[in-house]
Amino acid sequence: MSSAYFTTADCAALAQYGCDDTQLVYEKFVELHKALHRRFRDYSWDLHPHTDRNQLISNHSSCTPEAIEGLTLRYSRSRDQALTVERAMRDGSRKLDMRLHPTLEVRLTPNHFVVELIVSKEAWYDQQNLVGKLGVARHRQTLRTLIQSFAPDVCIGFWSGTELDEMHLKAGQVMRGRIFDEWISTFQDGVDDLRIGVWYDPQDAALNATQILSELTRRIEMLYKVYSFLSWTSNNDYQTFYEQTTSYGSNRDMRLS
Repeated sequence: MSSAYFTTADCAALAQYGCDDTQLVYEKFVELHKALHRRFRDYSWDLHPHTDRNQLISNHSSCTPEAIEGLTLRYSRSRDQALTVERAMRDGSRKLDMRLHPTLEVRLTPNHFVVELIVSKEAWYDQQNLVGKLGVARHRQTLRTLIQSFAPDVCIGFWSGTELDEMHLKAGQVMRGRIFDEWISTFQDGVDDLRIGVWYDPQDAALNATQILSELTRRIEMLYKVYSFLSWTSNNDYQTFYEQTTSYGSNRDMRLS
C-alpha cells in the first residue's frame, strides 16, 4: 500500500512554521497544487489560485483572519471577477483579499487535513447573493438536492476558526425532516461563516500518495457545485432578490411587533 502523502512528521512540523521541515511540507503542497490545477483546467472549472505567488501556499486561511498553525491552498474567482465584486462592495483595495470571496480551501494542520468551501462573513456580497437566491423556491430545492447528494461524512455549519465546531451537522442530518429549512433559516449573512467540507485524519488511507489527487478532485467537484450555485456573477445575480427578501423580512417584523 502507498504511504501517506503527509506524514506525522509533516504535521508536527507545522507547529514550527518556517523551520526546515515546514519547507518540505510546503514543497509537497506545491506538487499538489500543480496536479490540482491541471485537473481544474481539464474539467474547465473556473477556479483560480491567489494572484500573489507568495500567497499561493501560506499559513493564512479563509476561516480566520489570524495566521494559522498549518498550510493552505486556496482557490476562488479570477482577479478580474474579484475586482468587480470588490468594487460592488465599495472596497478600494487593488490587492486581492480572498476572505472577501468564496474559497475552496485545502488545509493541513497538526490535527486535520481539510477540504472545504468557506464563505466567510467578510464575503458578505456572495452571502447576500445566496440569501437572495434561496428566496426562489426552485433554487432552494436545488441546494437541497445538492446537499442530498453529499457523502455522509461532509460537515456543514456556520462557524469560524481552524477547529471543527461541535455544533456542526453532517450532510445526512441536514436532510432529515424539516432540518434543512430550520438550518438555513438560522444563517445570518455578514455575521456567520458558511462552511461545507470534509475533515480527515492526515494519515487517512484515502490520502496516500497514490490516491490523494483523485480523492481531492472528487471532493472539490462536489464543493464546486455549491460554489457555483452561490457565487455572484453577472449571470448569477440575486442581489435584487436579496433586497426584496430583506425588505419583506423587515416589513414583516414591523407588522409583528
